[in-house]
Amino acid sequence: MNASNQSGTSTATQKALQLDAEILSEIIAASSDACWCMEFGEPVDLTAPDREIVRQVFENDPFWRLSNPAMAQLYLLDPDKDFNSRPTAEIFSWNEQNEAFVRALIRSGFEMDAGPALDMRYDGVEIFVENDVRAHIENGLLLRIFGIVRDVGKHRLREERFKAKLDETLDILTDLPCGVIAFNDAAEVILANPAACEILGETTENLMAESLSTTGRHSRALNVLHEVIKDRKSRTMEEGGIHWSLAPRRRGGVIGNIRKNDEKAQR
Repeated sequence: MNASNQSGTSTATQKALQLDAEILSEIIAASSDACWCMEFGEPVDLTAPDREIVRQVFENDPFWRLSNPAMAQLYLLDPDKDFNSRPTAEIFSWNEQNEAFVRALIRSGFEMDAGPALDMRYDGVEIFVENDVRAHIENGLLLRIFGIVRDVGKHRLREERFKAKLDETLDILTDLPCGVIAFNDAAEVILANPAACEILGETTENLMAESLSTTGRHSRALNVLHEVIKDRKSRTMEEGGIHWSLAPRRRGGVIGNIRKNDEKAQR
């Protein structure tokens, strides 16, 4: 191949690469996902101890190498300002949550999906986010990390509210004076409140680890339990001074209310 042919091939290759870069840039810019790339003015030494790697990630002159409009929108940056020119620490500060995020990146080899972090929007509000992260690493040096970030604050708030309601429900169940016990379709105990444990004379651990058949003291109750599981009809019975009310659960299994007969008579 002569020099002119080589030059023509090289020019064509350069044009193809330039076109690919333009297309990729347009795709990223048009994406509704917040895309980012953080590069380090001084590459991070990944052969150093974890504590030193964490320090370098935050202090080795990180800067935004690339971001798309969705990134600025997510963090509420003024439209007339350039996101890439802003210091990374303005939204990705060195806090406990983000240090844990970096340590998780180290453990995963800087390849992680849905990594949690705590960022700061430009209106001063902290937001919980998740990042899908990849990295460019050469000869043990971290050159840049890049990925997609999502605001999961609403989901986290929903989870916290659900957990609060669940905790309240469990507190109520624990404080109930009557015995409540639940079984799955295999007649195994999956829940028992303290009152039920006291009435049956068993610890919660024993009830959860064993079935009623293991104790041998509630054979009639066990038979009735199997009938309720089979035909999905509520039943009541008494055995050994204990009154049982058993009803099918909507999602399978059985829920039971138990009390001592002397308690029933007092009512």
